[in-house]
Amino acid sequence: MRMNRWKRWVWGWLLLLLPLMGCSSETAVLPTLIPPADTPVMPARATASAAPDSAVLPLVESEEETAVTPESISQSENEPAPPPTPAGVGVRPGDAQQRFVPGVGLDVPISNEWRPPPMEVPLSLHPDDHYWMIRPIPSGRRNYDLEWYPYGNDVLLPQLPPYRVHHGLDFPNPPGTPILAASSGTVVHAGPLPSPRDGLNYYGNTVIIHHDWQWQGQDVYTLYAHTLELFVRVGGYVEQGQLIAGVGSSGEVSGPHLHFEVRVGANNYHSTRNPALWLAPFEGWGTLAGRVVDRRGRYIPGALITVQPVNVDVPSGITIPVRRQMTYVSTAVQPDEVWQENFVVGDLPAGRYILLIEIEDITYRRNVTIYPGQTTYEIISTTFDFDPTPTPLPTPTVITPTVTLESEP
Repeated sequence: MRMNRWKRWVWGWLLLLLPLMGCSSETAVLPTLIPPADTPVMPARATASAAPDSAVLPLVESEEETAVTPESISQSENEPAPPPTPAGVGVRPGDAQQRFVPGVGLDVPISNEWRPPPMEVPLSLHPDDHYWMIRPIPSGRRNYDLEWYPYGNDVLLPQLPPYRVHHGLDFPNPPGTPILAASSGTVVHAGPLPSPRDGLNYYGNTVIIHHDWQWQGQDVYTLYAHTLELFVRVGGYVEQGQLIAGVGSSGEVSGPHLHFEVRVGANNYHSTRNPALWLAPFEGWGTLAGRVVDRRGRYIPGALITVQPVNVDVPSGITIPVRRQMTYVSTAVQPDEVWQENFVVGDLPAGRYILLIEIEDITYRRNVTIYPGQTTYEIISTTFDFDPTPTPLPTPTVITPTVTLESEP
């Protein structure tokens, strides 16, 4: 009797596995994972228009935000400094010296340091998500980006000078912090990266990886800039998670950090995409993305976005601060092929939030729910046409020549 029951159990499992045991000669693709039964799935497009908010709740800032120097930005008081990358192994090009001077520059506010570990990749709980890359900084270090300088934005701190529109994410860490390959592929650049415009080495020591998979038929690259030393060479193949460099401050920087870019379709500055839509979220955390458009569906650049937590799932004693940023301030910043967004707020613990959009002295409000491991998507459509005030052109001055008439004799 026991043997028959065991046989029935084995045959039952074999029947379930038969559909998965076929062979194929087609090119393998990254899998789309199916969410567990108890995981709510967000709709692909939440396209309702939001009405202006007549009674906006006051914003409550986190009382636990602190100001630290860039050198210690990833360290807590009780955490020992991370070990440097292996000495004597990396390549240090002589024309990419470290330009950052410790102690120079302004302190910058950061949010609470606590973060859970990232989720495993590839991750696609929602069909439109493509969280296929791991974080380029390991856990235990600062593996989340600067909230005040997100992708597609200028610097959001009034005490700092204006920067260029950001085409990537920055991860401040002490010099020598390990930098990991976000995914597998071939190294196509390792060393200084002069600008094709003026020849200056803004990126400093840089690694670029051409990944061994595609997105919608397009090649995908990742860029790792401002490194202290390199542990890979051009032509070498790297696995996901492999040590490729150490955090540094080479090139034009204000402090030691990793500048990370995702490039789709071509390996150039104008082909970047928002890395927050590619890097796996932390366990129990998700992403908010969306599109802010006018009545005709045209993108509205530079609109102020505020994300205020209402009820989020974090350990006791952890405070999630209010997040603020802008919609992409330039049309030169490319949106994702699927989402077609003009804002992304990454690394939000699952829970309920209030989303506020301020455009031309009008505040639009939306209640949103962030789900773990997924992208929550919102479309905010205004009730008016957005026509930014053009810069006045100088009025030409008409100069009338002076003619002196001689008197008659």
